Amino acid sequence: MKYLSLLFMCLILASCKKEEQPPKDYAVIHGKISNPTEGLGFRLYNPATSKSVTIPVDKNGVFRDTLKLEEPASFNGVYENVFGIYLENDMDLELTFDKENITKTIAFSGKGAEENNFLREKNKRSGVLMGEDYKEYLALDDAAFDRKTDDYNNGLIEILDAKKEVMSPEFITLQKENLQNFKTDITAQHKEQLEINSKLSKGMPSPPFTDYVNYSGGTNDLEDYRGKYVYIDIWATWCVPCIVEMPYMNEIEKEYADKNIQFIGLSIDDPAKDEQKWRDMIVDKELHGTQLLADNQIDSKFVRDYYIYGIPRFILLDPQGNIITYDAPRPSEPRLKELFDSLDI
Repeated sequence: MKYLSLLFMCLILASCKKEEQPPKDYAVIHGKISNPTEGLGFRLYNPATSKSVTIPVDKNGVFRDTLKLEEPASFNGVYENVFGIYLENDMDLELTFDKENITKTIAFSGKGAEENNFLREKNKRSGVLMGEDYKEYLALDDAAFDRKTDDYNNGLIEILDAKKEVMSPEFITLQKENLQNFKTDITAQHKEQLEINSKLSKGMPSPPFTDYVNYSGGTNDLEDYRGKYVYIDIWATWCVPCIVEMPYMNEIEKEYADKNIQFIGLSIDDPAKDEQKWRDMIVDKELHGTQLLADNQIDSKFVRDYYIYGIPRFILLDPQGNIITYDAPRPSEPRLKELFDSLDI
C-alpha cells in the first residue's frame, strides 16, 4: 500500500506538471462572421505601427489566424466597419458578429474576452461621459467637471480591480495608466474650452484678419464683409475631408445665392510655395464664393485665434461681425440649413 500511495502521488505530480504549460509566444484569433461578404478578408490594423494583417474568411464566415506579437497591441478590426480588438501573446480569442450590425452583435469568448469586454464597456461609458456634444462636458464648471471625470475613471478602475484574477496584469496596468493620462489630457482640454468660451462665445466680436490674398485679385480684410452673414470654410489643398465637403459647399452657395450671406473659402496652404496649387484647385473643383489665402498657414493669427488644430473648420458670423458659432455645421450636414433658416438671412 505504501508503494501504491507513492506511485499515486507521482502520477498526480506528473499530471500537474503536464497541465502547467508555459505561456505561448503567440496569440490566436478566430471566429465566425454572419452574412459575410464573399472574398472579403478580416483585417487587423495596428495604429501604433501602421501595420496590418488580413485574415482570410471562408464562404461560411469562418476565420482563424495566429499572430506573434512583439508587445500587447490594440488593433482596429476592419470588416466593412471598424471596431477595437486587444491582443497579447498567449491569448486565444474568439469573436463572432453579424456584418449587418457589428456594434450590436459582436461577442468575445475565450482567453482575452475579459479584456475586450472591458474595452467595450469603456467605450460605452466614454460615450455617456462626452454626450452628444463633448464641448458641453468640457465647458462644465471645475467642480462638476472633476466630479463627472472622476466618476468615470473610478468606475472603470473598480472593474479592473474586480477582474484582476481573470485579466492580464499587463492589460490592467496599461488601462490604469491610460485612465490617468486621460484625466491629465482631458483636464487640459477643459481649461482650454473655458478659455475658448471666454473669447469665442456667441455674440462676441470675431477675431479679425487683414490683407489676405483674394483669388480674384487684391487683398481683403474680414471687415470688408460687414453687413452680411459670413460663413467661413477653412481648408487646404492637402486636406481630403475638406475636398469631400466642396460639392456640398457649391450646392449650399447656389441655394442661398440671393440671400444676405457671404461664403468665404479660406485656404491655409503655404502662400510661398503652394499658391498656384491653391489656384488650380479652385478651378478644378469649380469653387465659388470668395476665395482667400491666409498669410501663414495654420499659424495664421486668425486661425490661432479660433483655436483651430484640424480642418475643415467652419465659422458663422452675423452682419455686425459677431460670432454666431465658432464651430458651425459642415455643408454636408442637414443641420447647417436648419441653422441658416433660423436666421434672418
